[in-house]
Amino acid sequence: MISGDTLLERLRELAARVPFDLAVQPGVAAADFGRWPVPVPAEARELLVRIGGFAVPPVEFTLTGHPRQSGDHGLPHPHWLVTDDGGGGVTWVDIEADGRWGQVLMQYREGGLHVEADSLPHWLDRIIGTAEELVEETGFEEGVQPYADDFWDLLQLDGPDLPLHPAAGLRGSPDPVVARLAARVPDGALIADLRGVLPGSRARFDRALRRYRLARAVGGPVFAAVPGED
Repeated sequence: MISGDTLLERLRELAARVPFDLAVQPGVAAADFGRWPVPVPAEARELLVRIGGFAVPPVEFTLTGHPRQSGDHGLPHPHWLVTDDGGGGVTWVDIEADGRWGQVLMQYREGGLHVEADSLPHWLDRIIGTAEELVEETGFEEGVQPYADDFWDLLQLDGPDLPLHPAAGLRGSPDPVVARLAARVPDGALIADLRGVLPGSRARFDRALRRYRLARAVGGPVFAAVPGED
């Protein structure tokens, strides 16, 4: 199990080795979870009471309440936003209908929907590990962040493109999760199944649809890209 204490200790060790402030933010008070707009299960609380966010140049991760949390990003609800890339792309935790926190997904403005990790702790583990690897390989000069340009390239995993299926052809699917989603979206929506896929997998909805919003199935991470207005 990847605990909040373990990740926090690694961030502290990393901060001692680099010439810039990782700006580790304190976690949220346990009593405050009752005011969150999404359920927060025990495993997520354990992490988020210890780490509220941190910076790994060139990006900041705000785990306990991103400033754009309530914005309209075309995402299904509920979800929990953890970062954005400044260009319209957002990274978020997918939340199951029963309140479980699932995959970490990145929705690019151009690039579709990417699976970043199986869970928030696994995503943070890879972020910190990426920074640790770059610190080992790259020397620092005062005031210089030599790994900033390499960070995202090393962090992002290169996985397969997932098949996309028109909703109209899936309404008779023997898979009830897929069939129920297909029944409530328009014919022109495209559906991708993210259940059990490896991090780095991606649903390239953007190649077929210029603008879209995401709808999520009840019962598993199956997503439909519903065409939007140009």
